[in-house]
Amino acid sequence: MSLSIRVFGLPLEFGDYEVGEGGRLFRIPTDRRFFSGVVDLHARDVFHLFRSGEAHLSEFRALDANYAAIWGLAEPHYVVIGDLLMRRDERDRYEVKKGFSVGGHMEEQAFIASRDYSEVRCNGHRFQLGPIQAAVVRALHRGAQAGKPWQNGKNILSEARSKSLRMSDVFKSKGNWRDLILSDRRGNYRINID
Repeated sequence: MSLSIRVFGLPLEFGDYEVGEGGRLFRIPTDRRFFSGVVDLHARDVFHLFRSGEAHLSEFRALDANYAAIWGLAEPHYVVIGDLLMRRDERDRYEVKKGFSVGGHMEEQAFIASRDYSEVRCNGHRFQLGPIQAAVVRALHRGAQAGKPWQNGKNILSEARSKSLRMSDVFKSKGNWRDLILSDRRGNYRINID
């Protein structure tokens, strides 16, 4: 798991390493600029930050280079635990690894569900579901995984042991449920993913 911080106008040098005599690494700068954005931290710095609550950092992990380091006469950047953040792609990767996603594919993660489907994220929307709602979403998701995304609503509701035969009644407590489930207006439903 990788953690990051957001910086503003930090003078950073980006570059690559070359191996010199005796296996010694030398920095070869490729870019210097006042950088604003998200930089990733080294694991040792995150460890130190959690132990002491603060750190003065001069080097960062770089996405497009082998290193990123403060250059010039700038002081090391002061960081506290509250500055930590996690990139969305890193969060999604972590959730899949820890079993939050069903299916486990990392392609686009338009749909992520807890093991029991009581919590679902679909296209950026988060849903907390009751047992019957979760059973409906589970059945629709499994249909999508099997290559049959459109499922008969009455059959799905019956399998979920719903007393209602209308999808809108089962999901009436979720005002935005149509962001999660699509209808073909002929009694068939599917999860709102491609």
